[in-house]
Formats: sequence, C-alpha cells, structure tokens
Amino acid sequence: MTLKEALSTDQPLKVLIVDDQAMIAEAVRRMLLPHSDIQFSACLKGAEAPAKVAEVQPDVILQDLVMPDADGLDLVSAYRKDPAIARTPLIVLSVKEEPATKAEAFARGANDYLVKLPDAVELVARIRYHARANRAQRERDAAFNALRAELDSAAHYVQSLIPEPLDGRVRTRWAFVPSASLGGDSFGYHWLDEDRMAIYLLDVCGHGVGPALLSVSVMNALQVNALGGADLRDPGAVLTALNAMFPMSKHNGMFFTMWYGVADLSARTLRYGSGGHPPALLVSPGRDDRRLGGDEPVSGPMIGAIDGLSFDSATTELPAGSRLYLYSDGIHELARDDGSMWSLDEFLQGASREARGPDGAVERLVAASRAWQGRPEFQDDVSVLEVIFQ
Repeated sequence: MTLKEALSTDQPLKVLIVDDQAMIAEAVRRMLLPHSDIQFSACLKGAEAPAKVAEVQPDVILQDLVMPDADGLDLVSAYRKDPAIARTPLIVLSVKEEPATKAEAFARGANDYLVKLPDAVELVARIRYHARANRAQRERDAAFNALRAELDSAAHYVQSLIPEPLDGRVRTRWAFVPSASLGGDSFGYHWLDEDRMAIYLLDVCGHGVGPALLSVSVMNALQVNALGGADLRDPGAVLTALNAMFPMSKHNGMFFTMWYGVADLSARTLRYGSGGHPPALLVSPGRDDRRLGGDEPVSGPMIGAIDGLSFDSATTELPAGSRLYLYSDGIHELARDDGSMWSLDEFLQGASREARGPDGAVERLVAASRAWQGRPEFQDDVSVLEVIFQ
C-alpha cells in the first residue's frame, strides 16, 4: 500500500480488539456493524496479539487489560516499542475503573481509556477521533519528510559548488559544517588570470531554501562573471555590482555579508573589500597578524541593505608563506548554556595561535569552537577557509 492510499479517507477504518472474552468482542462488533467504513477484527488470545496486530495493521487498537495469557499493560508497552505500530491509536477497554490503573495505562502509551462496555455512540466517536488525529499526524509527517528531503538535496547542491582544495603555489584548506536547518554560507576561489586569484566568502541572513538559493545565485554570478561588466580584479567594483544586483527589497528582505579579495602572486599583494563581514585574518612570517576589513574604513554595510551604495577596496602586502583565513560568524557567535558569548576578539586570538602552528589549523579551529560551546552541533552554518600563499 502506498502512503497516499494509507492516508486516503476512502480506505476502510480498521479496528482490532484484543480481548479474551468472545462475548465482549461480539458486542463491540455489533456496535461497529452499522458503520460500513469500519472493518472489524478480533484477537481472543493476548499471546497472539503482536502477530495479529502485524497482520491486520489496524488504524485503532482496542485493548483489554486483564487476560489469562498476557498482561494488557505489558502489551501496551510492547506496542509502543514496535516502530511499525508505535503511533497507532490505542484505546484501553477494561472493567477496571481505578485512577491508578488508568494512570498506568496512559504512562505505558495508551491514547484513551474506556470502562467496558461503553455506549456505542461514544465508542465510535472516540475511534473516529483518534483515527482522524493519527491520519492528520501522518500527513504532517509525510509533508515534513518531503520538505526535509528537499532541504537535504539543496544542502548537497550548495556544498557541490564549493571548489576542491588546491595544492601548488596556492594551497587551500576548508571546513563547511552546515547547521540542522539549511543556511546561506558559501565560499569559493578561482583564477582570474595566471597570477591573480579571486577569494571570497559570503553569509546570507536567515535559514532555509530562500537564503540557500540567494547564496547559489551570488556564487554563480561570480563564477561566470555575470556582474554587468564589473572588473573581478577590483573588490570594490565587485561588491558594488552585487549590491546593485541583489537589493533586499527584491529578495524578500534578505541581505548578505561578504569578504572578497584578489591575490596577485606576481606583485605579492592582496586587494580586498568587505560588506558587513567579519574581518579576514592575514598571518605572515615575521610580521604582526593583520585583520583585513571589520572596523577598517574599507568595510561597508551588508550587501543589498542600501541601494546605490559604492564600496571601496584596500591593498596590503602578501609575503611568501602568508596564510589568509576567512570565516562565517557561525564559528564565533556562540553561546554557552550559561548565556556567556565567545567574542570575535577571543576567536581571532585563538585563530592567530593555530595559524602559526602545524598544518590542520582549520580542523583545530572548528574543534575549538565545539569545545568552547560544549556541544558538537552548531546553531548556524560554519565555514572556515584557509589560503596559503607559497
């Protein structure tokens, strides 16, 4: 049976009673007989109940508690441990009226409790109520699973756009840790000519398909140079063009932050610009570490936030052996359970130490972030890109 058929209201409503008294089972059968859409089955031996439930696959189970060959409460527990029927509505039918027994039945997983024999009108009403509620829940689960599959597919596509690590005169290493909900992180790098390489990382606000699609659109525009003639060697021109192409007024209020740089290996320079993004970290042998962007005048507001804005760029030296680190705010905007936050300055100090250590700085930074917050899952996407210039 397909999921659509299982959820269809045209399917018979299957009711199974588990009761050792044939007289009770017959009485219930007669109560349900006038209702042509209800399909009745009975199991008169408690020991055979699990097999009978698997055979009938009922929409509602009516369960007696006192049986000579089985404990009804234990059967309730067994049903709830079986993934195939764990969520099947279960109504206890019992002669026991004690509140403690009712409480125990609910604790074991019963959905309802009726003292037998109830009135036929009430019994049918409760059966239909629980069947409808279960069907609605299954429909919600099916819709959620379909959406989850779409989000997973979108996440895989976003990850497929990230380039493979490079080796050679420019080496790259990176980590991308998507959050439970699809986000808008993305990054990349590609050669503009034989000496110049574009390097960038962006972070779209929010989570879900919308931010992911916007991130993909920006990446595609950069990779195929669809920026209306903007010079990809000029970070200011690139950010200005992106700001004009992706105004938040036309993208459901979404904006993004971005760091964009161009490394010139012949001139040994790095030209860069930023739109609302955390500063990049440049670590060079024999020199003080530099934070590129952030509070510098060259750093503008978020991309798409202000129409008609122009962005600038700055240039710094790029000595041989330099290491450049780009990252999204998901790796440092962390909160512990006590509410304390990890400051950007603390993160960058740790990044400086790791950058001057052995290879593997990216992995150590991600591990340090997890250790600081005290849990492995991140609330936001985490992206870290290391670029090493020989």
